[in-house]
Amino acid sequence: MRRFRIVIVTISLLVLLPASANACSVPVFRYALERWVPDYYEAVLIHRGPIADNDPPASLLQGETAELLNLHLSKIDLVSSPEAQDQLKSLLGGEIPGTLPALALWYPSNKGRAAPFWVGEFTPEIVSALIQSPKRKELAERLTKGQSGVWILVESGSADKDKAALQLLNQELETATRELKEQAPSIIDESETPGLSFEFSTLTVSRSDPKERFLLAALLNSEPDLQQYAGEPILFPVFGRGRALYALVGQGINAENIRDAIGFLTGPCGCEIKMLNPGVDLPMAVNWDAAVMQFYQEFYETQETQMELTSAFPQTSAKADNTIADFKSDLSDKSEIVNPKSKIHRFGVLGTAAVSLGGIVLIVGFGTFAVMRKKHP
Repeated sequence: MRRFRIVIVTISLLVLLPASANACSVPVFRYALERWVPDYYEAVLIHRGPIADNDPPASLLQGETAELLNLHLSKIDLVSSPEAQDQLKSLLGGEIPGTLPALALWYPSNKGRAAPFWVGEFTPEIVSALIQSPKRKELAERLTKGQSGVWILVESGSADKDKAALQLLNQELETATRELKEQAPSIIDESETPGLSFEFSTLTVSRSDPKERFLLAALLNSEPDLQQYAGEPILFPVFGRGRALYALVGQGINAENIRDAIGFLTGPCGCEIKMLNPGVDLPMAVNWDAAVMQFYQEFYETQETQMELTSAFPQTSAKADNTIADFKSDLSDKSEIVNPKSKIHRFGVLGTAAVSLGGIVLIVGFGTFAVMRKKHP
């Protein structure tokens, strides 16, 4: 089976290599931030009898922040639709919760195909934690400022294990950031990609933090076997619009795996189709479009100011003359950003061209699940 995968990957690379010159060269983390719309989680509110709009938990779901959450909510009233009980049991993969109203959550596109990853009571505390949490708010602030990735460390409960994992991670991130920034002056065209830089940070989350119950649930159920490693630290690199890459667990938290993940995040976006790339979107209430527009708005305002302050300003490109009103059409026309050819990418003699085919390789079975298994001890 392994030999078959290698043959498929090799053929794919060789056949498609001539087309790679025109492949998207935007770094994955930036392309994901600009263009990958977050997938929506599915939620079902199970109740008996009507729920008023001014009901405390229901009213929270009607707030401005909740409207930004990537969540689709549907309702099942067991009083008005008693025939729905059997269908609901099938949907839940088990019995209906004894305490109602209750909320059930599914990963995007999993409703009806798998059991929910979280089921619990429908209370103001629960709904508030679902909509927003301190760690997710901090995560969003860092990503919208342009960070290449935020590494979430789910603590194991062992201070020594967590400290060792965090120390190794920080060392690798520092080295990678230095290598990338050394090359930045020659590989970043600010007029093409305003605000593009290479920066990483870390966030630690305790498994017992009730405010982060939904962040933890979304992360720790994103792969089928992660619950087996309750005593191990787990790392999740998060990028773009809150997309978590595969997990690094226990002994899988090593320099090679960390650099592989960094290489993916900062390498060229070889496939523009989001579903062909690894990872799962987290539930986050963020105005991502406004954050992306801010990069370009600040850039164009700076250009206009510079033009006003000097009469000897050289002839500018059409892009530098664009007004803010033209931003949306300008952004939709952008297709390339010069890509960092960093030492940390480690993609062999095929170089950047091979990297750009990463998404396509995922299609033939050498992708997400094969990689996931490598990352576990």
